[in-house]
Amino acid sequence: MKATYSALMNSRFFNPAFNSAIFDGPVRIYFAQFHESMALKIYFSLQQKFPKEVAKAKDLYKTVGQNVLVMIYPTCESFAMSFDNSKEFVQKDDLLGDVVIGLNGPFEDEKLPQVLDSIVESLRAWDDDNPAPSFVEISF
Repeated sequence: MKATYSALMNSRFFNPAFNSAIFDGPVRIYFAQFHESMALKIYFSLQQKFPKEVAKAKDLYKTVGQNVLVMIYPTCESFAMSFDNSKEFVQKDDLLGDVVIGLNGPFEDEKLPQVLDSIVESLRAWDDDNPAPSFVEISF
């Protein structure tokens, strides 16, 4: 993790209501315990709908050492405090090289694809930033 846990706790992104988390390689979901079912839905849906991307991200994680920090804010007000009064549902930002994805309060199932797309987009960006080495054939 490029951003240490203490850096996260001292950042504008942290909320004291975050008393639970799911860590699976590069994806870390922070939430208040009463949003556990929502966090699990994000986690299992990501595994089910994007298995190749998640597996590749876990491999790249060993090299790039970055994380995607998904923050399910308990209220719209707490989200707005972390993301400059934004009214958007999903916001992305950077924390010492890690991607922070903030979710504006609890959400209905129809917004789940937007959440998953945001996470997968961030994971895919690692592959773009770290392309496979190319080999040049040299003849003598």
